[in-house]
Amino acid sequence: MAGALSTGTVTASAESLPSTQVVGGTDAADGAYPYQVSLRDGGQHFCGGSVIGPQWILTAAHCLEGHAASRLQVVAGTNTPDAGGTSLGVERFVIHENYHQNSGGAPSNDIGVLKLKTPLSYTPRIQPVALPDLPELLGGPATLTGWGLTTATGQPPNALQQATVTMMPVATCALRYGAGTVDLLGNICTYTGYDGASTCLGDSGGPLVQNGREIGIVSFSASNCSPRYPSVYTNVGFYRPWINARTGI
Repeated sequence: MAGALSTGTVTASAESLPSTQVVGGTDAADGAYPYQVSLRDGGQHFCGGSVIGPQWILTAAHCLEGHAASRLQVVAGTNTPDAGGTSLGVERFVIHENYHQNSGGAPSNDIGVLKLKTPLSYTPRIQPVALPDLPELLGGPATLTGWGLTTATGQPPNALQQATVTMMPVATCALRYGAGTVDLLGNICTYTGYDGASTCLGDSGGPLVQNGREIGIVSFSASNCSPRYPSVYTNVGFYRPWINARTGI
């Protein structure tokens, strides 16, 4: 679901490879995650995102890099990647001013927001997700959703995928990937074991939610999407002031 990074494996960012589902996930019930959206360029899904306000979508910076706002669509209100939902154009997007891809490391400040041309109309299928007010110590289970590959060489899913994942101490996650690869403040990690769930290509930018709040944005993982490596997310609480300054939310 995400960009890739690990020691001892070939890595690549998610959007540089074909967008394809949550590894180890299951089909989500129709309308179960009304905050989840699909980002599309030329009609093709390439990343996930989340509704945080009537005109604002939260996603990863690396999802927006190299794209033109005029070509993008945000599709909300459907769990099926090729049918249904509401499609809206993008007025503009903002990438964190200090975002950059690190050679051999995780993207820094991997966060961005999109402003829609027209506001979304909230319905039972389209709702905003709450955001944390401040950084906090995180632990326990969280919910991951997305349309990314189920395996690194798999096919796109026919339905939004969901998985329960377990928070991992970010310091332990950093040791797993190698020195300098994970930001101890700006990232959070999940790990559910060798047979657990993982992010994969096409999941980037999507939400990690705990207790009704989006705590993470899918950022990167091992290039083979192996659950043997942690999945790494942008820490939404850490970037809450940035989000507020750009969106007023």
